[in-house]
Amino acid sequence: MTTTHSFRDIIGDLNNPKVKLERRTDWAIAYLYRVPSTVFTWAFLKMGLSPVQVSVLGLIVSLAMPIMALWLPLWLAVWMICLCGVLFQILDCSDGTVARITGRTSILGADIDYFFGMIHYLCLYPSIGLLADRTFDTGLYWTVVATVGVAIRLLARLIRDQVALRKAPSEPGPAKLSNLPVAFLAGLSGLIPFVALAGPLLSAGVWARLIYSILDLVDGALPLRDAPYRNDG
Repeated sequence: MTTTHSFRDIIGDLNNPKVKLERRTDWAIAYLYRVPSTVFTWAFLKMGLSPVQVSVLGLIVSLAMPIMALWLPLWLAVWMICLCGVLFQILDCSDGTVARITGRTSILGADIDYFFGMIHYLCLYPSIGLLADRTFDTGLYWTVVATVGVAIRLLARLIRDQVALRKAPSEPGPAKLSNLPVAFLAGLSGLIPFVALAGPLLSAGVWARLIYSILDLVDGALPLRDAPYRNDG
């Protein structure tokens, strides 16, 4: 079943509050993937795909990455891991747009998107580690380092989500110049797929992602010093 939604409707979704906030908190997603996703969204709407079906496409892309990192010729594997990482982010933008435009947003869809996003990073980080191990012939050393990095990253996300549950919803405050450095660092997360193309610097890229994850954990845990539920007795 096709839809009657126009490309103008899809472009209009770029002005919804979620995407506007994304430009401030996740700039790489907003500027590198959100705009190209409009073309994918248009195609998905024409094909009549549901938001969940688009999310499943992203899951398939994620699960394929470790296989490609292991079995494809190395020169091809690095490009495919990067491409799959980029493609997942585009699909991750598209599923939400399809849901909003068609009025098919749901708790189930949000939960699926959440868990598929976690699975994606569980595939992406070790895949880049595998590329580094194949490049430097280091067994599984870099794969282990990358896996530790993604475990720390997911822990940071779980802490943030848990803290958010204890806070009353509020509108984001006005953008401040002093917030730009933190916002810039936070937005770098969307560039992780390109680490696959680092070649002789792959090992440095794996270490950089581990350090980034540790900083993410520290930043996510800072609100625990003054968590609102500590005052509940």
